[in-house]
Amino acid sequence: MLLTWIITISLITYLIYLVNFALSASIHLPTIQPVDKLDQFTFCLVIPVLNEQQVIGETIRQLLTEMKKMPPQVKSQLIAVNDDSADSSRAIIEQLQRQYPNLILLNREPKDAHRGKGAVLNAAVASIHQHTEIDPAHTILGILDADSIIQAADLTKVFTYFTTHPAVDMLQGSVKIYNNDHWLTQMQDFEFMGINSALQQVRQTYGQGIASGNGQFMRLPMALANPWGHGLLEDLEFTLKAWTKGFTTAFSDDIVVYQSGIEKVRPLIRQRVRWCQGSMQCWRYLPAIWISSHTNFFQKLDTTLWLVLPVLSTFIPIANVVALVLQVYNFLHSPAGWISPALIMILALSLIICLAVGLEYHENIAKIKPATYPQAIGLSILYQAYLVLLIPVPCIALGRQLLHMTKWEKTEHTQSPATEQSDTAKSPTARHTSVEK
Repeated sequence: MLLTWIITISLITYLIYLVNFALSASIHLPTIQPVDKLDQFTFCLVIPVLNEQQVIGETIRQLLTEMKKMPPQVKSQLIAVNDDSADSSRAIIEQLQRQYPNLILLNREPKDAHRGKGAVLNAAVASIHQHTEIDPAHTILGILDADSIIQAADLTKVFTYFTTHPAVDMLQGSVKIYNNDHWLTQMQDFEFMGINSALQQVRQTYGQGIASGNGQFMRLPMALANPWGHGLLEDLEFTLKAWTKGFTTAFSDDIVVYQSGIEKVRPLIRQRVRWCQGSMQCWRYLPAIWISSHTNFFQKLDTTLWLVLPVLSTFIPIANVVALVLQVYNFLHSPAGWISPALIMILALSLIICLAVGLEYHENIAKIKPATYPQAIGLSILYQAYLVLLIPVPCIALGRQLLHMTKWEKTEHTQSPATEQSDTAKSPTARHTSVEK
């Protein structure tokens, strides 16, 4: 009886995936078209820095180079917030300040440091707000990780979007992995450009986009009225709180931020445990989401499903394996010609999901670096093995949450944008050329 219930829940989960990808297949978000007159904006690009000596120098150089290419209506500055780094990150940034006048360094005191990304972002917002000469409504706060790069054309699209959508308070772009030269990082790229982008497209169409940590842009009043919390998934927590306060959030797959992928299994597991536990911490916002007049039914249902899914994932993969083994056993020991309907359903659902996700990835990646259909489907099949690696994640996350282990486990960045030229230097340029034609 218990196994029947578990298999039923698993089947429902598969169907939810299928519905989402069926919806995303019918969605084509509009590209951001140039405007005749761009609004005047102040742009504050914030980068949290904690022991980033491997990447921070090259990241700052590349970002400031791209920011110089932006339209004159945008007055920009880059703010690096040093969270009491123990390495040479601070010295690297201080040296760069001599070369770049619009580079600002904020140093967090040791007594205030190492309290998570949310605390760092709140410190940056407080500092920006002290500059009374700026117009808050036309001040855009951008958030990038220390290993990220974004092209000037994509930054310009951000301000075009805010010019043409004055009611939007926060805009999230899509994320691509630039060091996708081996299997593990390829799978993360497939995850971000395929699955995550598809889900965001559905949310943008039927509800609102969700902040994804890296590559989000917002108006300063939103950041002032909706400070980040101390949760392990500060971006999701930020979004849910914003919805209940009436702020509007959006997603555009026409804006792409590049970041490095994690190249080793153990750091990847540690990162995903933090993300998973962070989503569990956001359960407390569900009552407010359901009673809020600012969220529609799709947002309420979608948020609930995806917050509950990590806990279901603690036993669904194990149950699926047990069910599959039992079905194969029955097939081998049953009369000749007997085929288990349950086994057929499991295999059929797995195949359909692989095809759906592969086709979605093929469509999304075509805007950047086209892939063939066989390549996309092949990555989708390999992705199933990647998911097997992540089976322990929800179990570890649930255990940590029950034991009140909430220490922030930072993702280490060891891959500089300069070390991978194929995607960051060539593909974005080619993408914008092809789109503009």
